[in-house]
Amino acid sequence: MAPRRLLFCLDESPQSIRGLEWTLLHLKRPSDELHLVTVLPPLAYNVYPVAPVATGAAVAAVTHQWDAQRRAEEHSAAEVLKAAVDLVCTQHNKVPRDLVHTKALPAAGGASGVAESLVEYARAQSIDLAVVGCRGMGALQRSLMSFIGLGSVSDYCCHHMPCPTLVVRGDDAVLGRGLMAADEAHPPQTAQPKRVMVCCDDSPHAHAALLWALDHVLLPHDHLVLAVVGNPVPFPVLDEPATVAAMQSAQYRDEAAAAVAAARDVAERCAAAAQRRGVGKTKITIAALPPGGSAADTGATLCKHGKAEGVDLLVVGSRGMGAVARSLLGLVGMGSVSDHLAHHSSSPLLVVQGVAGHGGDGLSDPDLTPGGPGGTVQSMSSTLRPITEGDGSEASSMQ
Repeated sequence: MAPRRLLFCLDESPQSIRGLEWTLLHLKRPSDELHLVTVLPPLAYNVYPVAPVATGAAVAAVTHQWDAQRRAEEHSAAEVLKAAVDLVCTQHNKVPRDLVHTKALPAAGGASGVAESLVEYARAQSIDLAVVGCRGMGALQRSLMSFIGLGSVSDYCCHHMPCPTLVVRGDDAVLGRGLMAADEAHPPQTAQPKRVMVCCDDSPHAHAALLWALDHVLLPHDHLVLAVVGNPVPFPVLDEPATVAAMQSAQYRDEAAAAVAAARDVAERCAAAAQRRGVGKTKITIAALPPGGSAADTGATLCKHGKAEGVDLLVVGSRGMGAVARSLLGLVGMGSVSDHLAHHSSSPLLVVQGVAGHGGDGLSDPDLTPGGPGGTVQSMSSTLRPITEGDGSEASSMQ
């Protein structure tokens, strides 16, 4: 396999270090290059309530303050990078030093300025995967702060990076079995098999996410979970006479069942594509989940299923909504599914943006098109079993 370039976005938070640790254990290959990058904060400008007299002494005082601030920030950045290099090269990982690159980047200001520096670096260095931490701001706080450029760096990276982005929260509970099993005295030599859940649908973005995961994430001993949420079905307004209300309720149930059946068809085609790329059918589980009413409902359904399956990593595609659309729609629960998963998932999240460069010729895989061979290669309609009594979801294991 060709060597990849992995970008780690570091700061003094524990989330960024946990992202580095998780990636080294679960995703890194021996030939991969590691780019350890931190961003210097913008200079703080003090404005005093005095007459603007630009005397020589005033200019010298301000310049001296800026120089002292910059030296302190550069020293702090050097300490962050030194600690990361020590973790990568001299502790349990033993990565050759010539495969590790460090860089301190300037920032334009605010979270968007920090993230934009990282995006430009990733574009210039042809990075294959970016890893960022997530500190877990609430939806309202993220939406309001993003309008003034002070929102979430991880959100910005998820939607603007020219490569897939791995978002890792700093909670011990979400870092997977392999990392929690490690300690200073008995570090793991190899990662335990992981359960990877790919959130699928019939869009090219979801296809790209699946194919990227198959090519870059899944190992022979890993287990693949394919989860598809049915398309939303309008809820009936039961303000009619009893007979009409009963008919509307029956129609809603029929439409919801049809949405789950369509989701199952998508999941089966994705499973067939995975089998064509070498994944054993006993290593695949599919789930057709009941439809949600909005992006927040869809994200919550996927989070719940991922937690129930005990997955170590979620993979999702991103259709690339603009910042204003995401912020406004996010306030009413209709924003980005990937944003919801990044801040609520109980597992690290891999976001694959767009389709260019992430699927290659695999996007023409006939199994990922309706009516392709995936509908006949492995039919599982007779082996479907309910996950939870009465929840409307269906799942099967490729036994």
